[in-house]
Parts: sequence; C-alpha cells; structure tokens
Amino acid sequence: MQLDKRNTLILSIAQGLSITTTNINMINTGLVGTILSTNSALATLPLSIQFLTIALTLIPVSLLMGKFGRRPMFLFGALSALIGCLVIVFSIYDRSFSLFILGSILLGFSQANQQFYRYAAADNVPINLKSKAISLVLAGGVIAAVVGPEISKSSFDFFPDYIYLASYLLAAFIQVLNFIILLFIKIEKPLPNKNLLRPLSQILFRKNLLIAILAAAVGYSLMSFIMTATPLQIVNVCKLGDEASATVIQWHVIAMFAPSFFTGFIIMKFGNKNVMMAGVLLYVISISFAIVGETVLNFWIALFLCGLGWNFLYVGGSDVIAKSASPEERPKVQGVTDFIIFTFVATGSFLAGALHNTLGWEVMMFYTTIPIITLFISILVIKPQELSFK
Repeated sequence: MQLDKRNTLILSIAQGLSITTTNINMINTGLVGTILSTNSALATLPLSIQFLTIALTLIPVSLLMGKFGRRPMFLFGALSALIGCLVIVFSIYDRSFSLFILGSILLGFSQANQQFYRYAAADNVPINLKSKAISLVLAGGVIAAVVGPEISKSSFDFFPDYIYLASYLLAAFIQVLNFIILLFIKIEKPLPNKNLLRPLSQILFRKNLLIAILAAAVGYSLMSFIMTATPLQIVNVCKLGDEASATVIQWHVIAMFAPSFFTGFIIMKFGNKNVMMAGVLLYVISISFAIVGETVLNFWIALFLCGLGWNFLYVGGSDVIAKSASPEERPKVQGVTDFIIFTFVATGSFLAGALHNTLGWEVMMFYTTIPIITLFISILVIKPQELSFK
C-alpha cells in the first residue's frame, strides 16, 4: 500500500477512536458536572476549560510537531487522553469537581494533538487531493458516531453508586487501542528551507485564509455551543432521559462525520464557496428546529443538521488552510489558525452553560443567528476563484 494511502487509513482509524472518547465525554461531561459541582451554572465548566486547553496548546503542539515530527506528538496525545479519562474516573469515585477539571485539561491537550490528524494526511499528497485526504480522515469519526453513544447508553449506570464512571473507563481503554494504532504511522519531517518561509502576517491576512478561518471557527464554535447545552436541555429540563440524549448526540455525530466520505469530492466539483454556503443554510434550518419545539424529534433534526453544517464549514475551511502554507510554514500557520478556531470554540462552550442556565434554550439559540449572518455576508463577498488552488 502506498505510504500516503496507508497514513490516511491509520489516521482515519485513529480519528474514529479519538472522537469516540471525545464523544463519550461530550455526552456525559455536563451531566457529571451537574453531579460534582455545587452550582449548576458550573456544570459545563470542565468542558469549557477543555476547549480552552485545546486553544492554548495548539500552537505549542504544532511547533513541537515541526521540531520532533507528528508521530511522537500523536502518541503523546493518546497517552494524555488515557490518563485524563482515568483521572475523571477517580474524580467520579472521589466526588471531586477539581479532579474532573484536571482530567478535562488532559483530554483537551490530547484533542489539540488530534486536531492535526487531518493536516497530517494532507502533508504528502498533491494539492488537488488534499481536500479528499482531509475529508477521509474526518470520516473516521463515523466510528465514534456509532460506538460512543452506544457505550454511553449501555454503561452510564453500570456502577449505580458512581454513575457515568464505567463510561469513562471504557473511554480510557479506547485510547489504549488508539496508541497502538498510531505506532504504525510513518510521516517524514519536511527538510528545513528557511529561504521559502514567508512572514506569518503575509500568509494570515490573505482574504481567502481569513474567510476559511472564519468558516471553520463559526462552524465549530456553534456546534460546540449547541452540543454542550443539548444534553442539559434534554435530560435536566425536558426530562426526556439519558437514552434520548445519547441517541440525539449519536445522530449528530453521524451527521458530522459521515458526509466526509464525499465532502472532498463535493468541494472539487462545486467549489469551497458553494460548500460553505450550504453549511450556513444547514445551520439556519437547524437553529429554526431548535427554537420551535422541544420534542425528541426537534432535537434530533436540529442536531443532525447542525452536524452537517459543521462538516461543510469545517472541511471547507480546513481545505483552504491546508493549501495555504508550504511544508516549512505548516507548523506555525496550522498552529495559529487552529488556535483562532478553538478560541472561538472555547468561547462558545463557556457561553453555552451560562446562557442556558440564565436565559434558557430558546433565547440562546436565537443568539446563534448573529455569527451565522456575519459568516454568510463574509462568504457572499468573496469570489469563488479566491477559495480555489491550482
């Protein structure tokens, strides 16, 4: 098997395993936070700190990958996730909210490493195939869509006195498998060539890259904002149950990652601008369903369309980012762009818990129209050829 295809396959599997652990955590973290915290407004704080950790560590992780290579950092990230899950297990056993936050920080560092799986797949393929490589790696998340919620539904009450503990034990075991899979990856470090390095500002302030960053940032932060609050609304407010919450999140994650099997082909055929516009439209419809009703079907449709919108915006934005830098420039460019993206994501997660607790579901959903309208106008004014690379 050719090296680029082999790496893409390994990274796709690793993506699936990593997102499975992330998915288990996303489904349960707000609910665990409600149990361990003394203030319900703080229930989503560990998840928000997790996203903040991702944002703060993305640049150091990217630079370390440039120095030591991607493989050592990917392995270190899997190990961090394993330890983080075990710390959360102990936090549930010990009823310690502070340990829960520490475990979330370790998961955040792991996810900072995982964010570069998609770029690693695109490293050694021709420019016209980068969108395919990125989307195929993200397609590995379909594993998470099926396995993560099923694990949560079947294991959350395995230990009745320590609810959700078993789910995190299984999430830790998944990271053992992820570590083993990543041992087989082989990505060569680019040879240094300082003559090809451009100033970072010269790269970042190009219109096409700014739009790409905005698309990925808005798409991801809105997904985080909505997904963080959804289990709280379904379980704690609407009293629809943990199983309903896990099922809604399961189909949400399927919608996030299943389109990746063909998103790359869609980008090649219709262009990034049209794909991003489709992502914006999907978010508008998603928000509408979230506002007009609170049945399981409303939540299911809203989260499913939210997942599709995320995919089109995130893959579309990542494609432009991957093509905007030479091999020597990738560590700093990808680190800074993902730092910007996850600063938005962390902000969305922080706001989700607070706004859900103070303003309620319908009002917080209404506020999501502000970034969507901003993104729509930004994409509208750019020319299609400015988002294309030959």
